Amino acid sequence: MLAKSLICFVLGLFPSYMYALESTYETDDAAKISLAHRDPNSHLHVYIPSLPYAYIMRLINGTLVRLDDSTRGWEYFIAYKHEKRDDLTYDFWLRDDVKFQDGTPLNADAVVENFNHFLQGAFTYTDIHRKLKSVEKLDAYRIRIHLNAPYGMLFHDLARINFYTKEYYRHHQWSKSITAENTALVGPFGAGPYILTQGYATGLAAQSDTVVLKANPYYFEKSQPYIQTLTIHTRMPIDRVIDALSNKEGQIDIAFIPLNKKTEIVNSKYAKLYTLPSTTTLSFHMNLMNPQTPLHDLRIRQALNEALNQENLVKFAYKGEGVPSPFPISANMYAAKALSNAYMSHPPARMSDEEIARILNGVHLKVVTQDRFVSICKGIEYQLKRFGVTLSYDITSDEKYVFKQLLTNREHRYDWDLLLWGNEDWYGHPWSSLFTLYTPNQWCAIDKDDTLDAYMRTLFTLENSDSRFLPLMDTILKHVYEKAYMLSIPSPNMVVGINKEVDFTPSSVAIMRLWEAKLTPYHWSIRSSPLPQERLRYRLPTKVLPDE
Repeated sequence: MLAKSLICFVLGLFPSYMYALESTYETDDAAKISLAHRDPNSHLHVYIPSLPYAYIMRLINGTLVRLDDSTRGWEYFIAYKHEKRDDLTYDFWLRDDVKFQDGTPLNADAVVENFNHFLQGAFTYTDIHRKLKSVEKLDAYRIRIHLNAPYGMLFHDLARINFYTKEYYRHHQWSKSITAENTALVGPFGAGPYILTQGYATGLAAQSDTVVLKANPYYFEKSQPYIQTLTIHTRMPIDRVIDALSNKEGQIDIAFIPLNKKTEIVNSKYAKLYTLPSTTTLSFHMNLMNPQTPLHDLRIRQALNEALNQENLVKFAYKGEGVPSPFPISANMYAAKALSNAYMSHPPARMSDEEIARILNGVHLKVVTQDRFVSICKGIEYQLKRFGVTLSYDITSDEKYVFKQLLTNREHRYDWDLLLWGNEDWYGHPWSSLFTLYTPNQWCAIDKDDTLDAYMRTLFTLENSDSRFLPLMDTILKHVYEKAYMLSIPSPNMVVGINKEVDFTPSSVAIMRLWEAKLTPYHWSIRSSPLPQERLRYRLPTKVLPDE
């Protein structure tokens, strides 16, 4: 869990202004003066450029359990306890104070009905569509889940199986999808803290630039949410985001920002900076579906990975906000941390710089990515240039464009060689990164690897507490390392800019607990007079540290 916060009195990351730190920068006081009630005018604008449908899902929907920052990866939500009767049978006890957003009860009957709908069109990016057999009612607030086979990822999937009202199913059904579409209809159809009132974000389909949410009056966690209206921005040029957050009020209140934009936020009169370790992976695919790519040559893929000086990338391209990673999974992920540290300390020796240059000289690669990752790509390009590699770019501010290039790649065989996207830890389990390496999955750019697929199918069966789980993870990571299926780059910290009048601590995984966010009396949406001059003083950046 995220625990204590340390103010970064000595960073060395902001040398242009830290010399005047004590006299110029003040400690953030939002938590001390924030309001513990909901003002009807309270409003936040939030920029979510990666996986917005996943974040929005957790704001509007009810599930048995929900994602959290723990090693376990989940916490109880609609359910308050469970019992594993055997490898194929699980009982869950439901809260009796939960209602849907239209006021109808969310009881065992509603849960069973929802699972019956889900079974007709279960999502396919995990193995739940094969493993879930049935769900039965035991009493008014108790259910039993039956599996076809042991399934260690059950609870992580339960955090994404959303419950809807009967009215929702009159208009929309679950469909076999690789993204779990769930925000297709505006209305009081869920049980989460917010109601979707405008816009949509359905994963693969085109999403609206803005999505508007309103506080759920029936939400069972009393007094929450503290903010009446959320406007989620899903697509916006990154320079405009930084300007709206740092130089203005009322346009952007919370934003995930590029690692190289920290200085603009810390030097803002209106915003403050949070940084924290995360389990996000920057997924840098190599397109082995492209028949013309030079990346079919294993030696080229290996040489590209060995050519990178990850420590220098962290220092210069990441501005200190990351840690080296030898694998295409976050080095902060509990299941990869030990092996990542071992490989970074004592990497398997293969190639000299001279050999890397002989292999890579003259290689040209086309890169597809979002604008917020350009500075990282340029740092990589700088390092590869000395080995004779050149890059060209296809850059967009729209994550959907990047996804289309990846997810329809099997049919179209696009001509990109490398594709980078921000793979937030949306699942609380190593699968949030490994699913991009499972060849039956459309998120994968590998054509065929029966050995790796067999490892993955075994992984499906194991709970992360199983003694076989971590050894299998090591086997998978070593295999991926040898095959060099993706470009492994440092694991980024999460860097978030927040309006100074907002009391909110970000999460290290892909859940924004905005129902817990509070405002100070000076926030633009609720104050009735001009912002006092003393509120314009700069705030010290805050680094949130994990519990040790």
